[in-house]
Amino acid sequence: MISNLDLEFRKDMKRLVVPSILQMLIGNSFSLINTLMVGSLGDTAVAVMAAAGQISFILSMILSAIFGIASYITQFYGKGDLVNVKRSFGLMLISSVIVTLIVFTLVSWFKAPILSLFLKDETAVAYGVQYLSVIVFVFLINSIKDVYSNALGSIGRIKLTLVVGIIAMSLNVLLDYVLIYGKFGFPEYGIVGAAWATLLSSMMSGFILIGYVYGKSYYVNVTLKEIFSFDFSFVKKVYATTLPLMFHEGLWSVGNMLYAVAFGHIGVAALATYQLANTFNGYFMMGIFGFAYAAKVMIGQKLSREDPSEAIIYARKFTRIALYSAIVVSIAIFLLSPFLIHLFPNLSSEVQSSFRNVMIIQAIVMVMFFLNNLWIVGMFRAGGDNLYTMNLILVSTWLIALPLVFAGAYLFHWPVEWVYLMFTLEEVSKACIGFYRYRSNKWARNLIQNM
Repeated sequence: MISNLDLEFRKDMKRLVVPSILQMLIGNSFSLINTLMVGSLGDTAVAVMAAAGQISFILSMILSAIFGIASYITQFYGKGDLVNVKRSFGLMLISSVIVTLIVFTLVSWFKAPILSLFLKDETAVAYGVQYLSVIVFVFLINSIKDVYSNALGSIGRIKLTLVVGIIAMSLNVLLDYVLIYGKFGFPEYGIVGAAWATLLSSMMSGFILIGYVYGKSYYVNVTLKEIFSFDFSFVKKVYATTLPLMFHEGLWSVGNMLYAVAFGHIGVAALATYQLANTFNGYFMMGIFGFAYAAKVMIGQKLSREDPSEAIIYARKFTRIALYSAIVVSIAIFLLSPFLIHLFPNLSSEVQSSFRNVMIIQAIVMVMFFLNNLWIVGMFRAGGDNLYTMNLILVSTWLIALPLVFAGAYLFHWPVEWVYLMFTLEEVSKACIGFYRYRSNKWARNLIQNM
């Protein structure tokens, strides 16, 4: 006989996972379509997008740490404390804007030196500066828009962000086609056209999302006074768990930037391969992103109660789902890898060959990718276990994978496939160490008990 807890689990899963996977499908399709269109311009264009994308990635990771404040929104909302929901939202919004303004200023001043870390060709750097000059403004728009999306997601309301995402992707695809290739009377802008398409679609989706929130008084329609309603005591308590997450994401994103530096040292073809691998990795993992999101919401709300036992039961259920899903996805990658490369006929034979081999490596370690995403993003973050994850990144990224990747690229001059294999050891070591934390249940904490 099915227990009430099982029925509740299934009900919440249906409500949260399907819309979340659709949202991830849209986001990753957005990235894939951009890569496909830019890929038609050749290896250099893909490498330029990869280099500029590292800056966007670092910012997005730092902001995702700030969005860790959404764990408080989840638990306050589960308790029915709407006053503190709005305080948490305000702190998240102000923090996001301040960090983004700092990054915007630094990138605007030092575009060429930053790109030179990844690209050794002066023509490619100049090309990248044009692309990045437009993309930096996307940072500012997303620093506000993504706060509203994450706040809605933290309370399980993602239908609006799903609809807005569909609109944004459709508009971006149309503008990519028009501006990259010069259609309907527009000039042919190449990769810079892709940047403008991203900027315009981000602006439109931001206006629609925030306009709907305030026009319809939809959940997070927080007033200006409420945005600044938090006090120092509140900030101190929230940042006590959020700051380690910021260091965690900062360390991890800088580590990923250094991976790109190492692949860029090998050559343009290697960096293009790394970019393609990351794009498809996100696409294959969109299912677990949906389950991790559902886990964070469902487990977070259970942790707002005095007894964490139901949250731990949920954690076990989600882990089994992640394991079975990863096996299915691994088989799919093995079967599809010979055909995926045909999506990029204009890339060099060197990139096509290395990309096919890297896909096989991804298939072998996909179980590790799935479990890490579920445990770290879904469970540990729900309980504010961010100090542990920061230490986990220090070990797996900085002490294991990065030294091996740099040794392979700079000292031993290994081929791309061998260096990428060293890169995946981050996920392998992270999963092996993280398993013991998952089983200990020390992550299952009530964040708002003393607030």
